[in-house]
Amino acid sequence: MLALVCTEHKTILYLKWGHGMKVVASTKHFHPYYRLRVLLHKNRSALRYAQMLRAWLMLGPLREYAVQYFQRHSRTRPMQVDRLNLFSSYEVHPVVKSLNERGYANGWKIPQGHVAQIVQYAKDRGFVRYWNPHRECEAIDQIARNAKLVEIARQYLGAEPILWLTQLFWSFGEAATEERRGLLSSKAEPQLYDEDAFHYDTLDFKSLTVFIYLTDVDPSCGPHVVVESTHRTKSFSEICCITMDDADARQKFGDRIKMILGEKGTVLFEETSCFHKASRCQTKRLMLSIDYVLQRAPPPEHPVLA
Repeated sequence: MLALVCTEHKTILYLKWGHGMKVVASTKHFHPYYRLRVLLHKNRSALRYAQMLRAWLMLGPLREYAVQYFQRHSRTRPMQVDRLNLFSSYEVHPVVKSLNERGYANGWKIPQGHVAQIVQYAKDRGFVRYWNPHRECEAIDQIARNAKLVEIARQYLGAEPILWLTQLFWSFGEAATEERRGLLSSKAEPQLYDEDAFHYDTLDFKSLTVFIYLTDVDPSCGPHVVVESTHRTKSFSEICCITMDDADARQKFGDRIKMILGEKGTVLFEETSCFHKASRCQTKRLMLSIDYVLQRAPPPEHPVLA
């Protein structure tokens, strides 16, 4: 089995067999990208200032000029797409239109055969979170490189998209405590945002994330919540509002707050510079996320696939 031990100075991943243990990875040997992330997470004030600075550069007044520049000068090679017809009854244009107007779009579903394959992959591996699972799971790779999904990203971003990251992750509530105990997880990085708080992401000057529910999601399963039309260039006061609780969000946004419920296979397209959050999970939820960006290079290989 795997075991993760966190100390004041480093985090160590051990592989345990019988009565012996072997070091597999340690933050001491992490890529500088991850060492910096772990360091920032230990100082929440520094993390917040870093987040605001990044947001000011990527989502502030220079955002539109940066987007136009990278759209005109993109040197990204065309993505190798998968022509498997997973979404024959759905059209690209309405999704792109909704993304531009509201910051999100929903109504699509992936085939149940792909849902079953991905769920089985997660059960076989036995982790809480998976980093770039499309490299190992054919069903996820077929979705991430699907010609229609890539075309949506291409039209929304206004340039050839970069497949930046895929993640597959479980959320568990008190009702699924026993199931959670049977899975491995990495605690090298604390949560980026306060639990249950609305927040926005800064993946790139412009980005698209595709969320896919792989279990049925009702209000008890930690549904995704998005605030429509908050994906546009942000003011300084909005940038400083890294997180927002429910009461402040209801007062500020009212009925623009949308909770996304759905059966397994439900697809949500979102520009995650929108304010959004995951509701508190009382049972369990398995979700896949696929990030496409305008110009940002994919992150270094994650040291722990958990």
